[in-house]
Amino acid sequence: MTEVLLEIKDLGIQFKTGEGAIQPIRGVNFTLKKGETLGVVGESGSGKSVTSLAVMGLLPEKKSKIVSGSILFNNEDITHLNERQYRKLRGNEMSMIFQEPMTSLNPVFTIGEQLGEPLKQHKKMSKKERKEAIIKILKQVGIPRAEQIINDYPHQLSGGMRQRVMISLALLCEPKLLICDEPTTALDVTIQAQILELMKQIKAEKNMSLLFITHDLGVVAEMCDRVVVMYAGEIVEVAEINELFDNPLHPYTKGLIDSLPTNNARKSKLYSIKGQVPKPDEIGKGCAFANRCPYAFNKCVESAPPTFSKGEHLSKCWLQESDRQVNIQ
Repeated sequence: MTEVLLEIKDLGIQFKTGEGAIQPIRGVNFTLKKGETLGVVGESGSGKSVTSLAVMGLLPEKKSKIVSGSILFNNEDITHLNERQYRKLRGNEMSMIFQEPMTSLNPVFTIGEQLGEPLKQHKKMSKKERKEAIIKILKQVGIPRAEQIINDYPHQLSGGMRQRVMISLALLCEPKLLICDEPTTALDVTIQAQILELMKQIKAEKNMSLLFITHDLGVVAEMCDRVVVMYAGEIVEVAEINELFDNPLHPYTKGLIDSLPTNNARKSKLYSIKGQVPKPDEIGKGCAFANRCPYAFNKCVESAPPTFSKGEHLSKCWLQESDRQVNIQ
């Protein structure tokens, strides 16, 4: 049986606002195995990035707090570590590639200076050894002229090059867990394909675990072994990648798949899910998706569904109740 690297149990996160406390993450549960790529998908506002920031210990300290559940990394509870303890993990045991490399890289430091920082923090190396390690990782992620690039500033590089720098920054200390938060959103399709191929190659070489956060189901199909579908701060479906596409059990997942443009069928109008993801303070006592769901009935509005399972395929939907099996295909 494959060992679990990351386990999130019943995670609840609360934020303070000017109008009172809200809870954008409610009862999130999932596991990530060693060497696995797990996709986390959902629309903007579903809670994907907030969950990943909680794992990294990067939630805003005074405005947010974990109010329930736990985060286990390598069988150790890291839910309430202090900043000093988290610094030992970040960059060394776990790393994150953020959405926009231009805002993630510091504009006033050279590429070499920024890549050298995690090596100073976590590795006992001389200045010469650090420079050699930086040049080596830049070449590994496909950056030409690495010896010159280390003296450049972020604004001197293209978007694709900056994203490769971000990947090299995340990989420098060979972490066990790499969190990728929409890593190819701002890139054109050819660069996106190169970056995804590069990440698959590095993951295989280092046997890392990837937590891949995206709204793009096409990227999920290309990269992931299993998928977690999030909606309005909770998980509504978990399945192996092929099972999810072939047999979605939750109407929200079905809607996401139907929204994909297909090459073999030209439609006059693309499908879209009606309505919007509700804000945390707008969610009632029933299913959060009920007001957008074409299959909703009275029970969906009156009470929140539990998680039903078909083997390892999990779905949080009343349609999966044994006496009310509905084919949503």
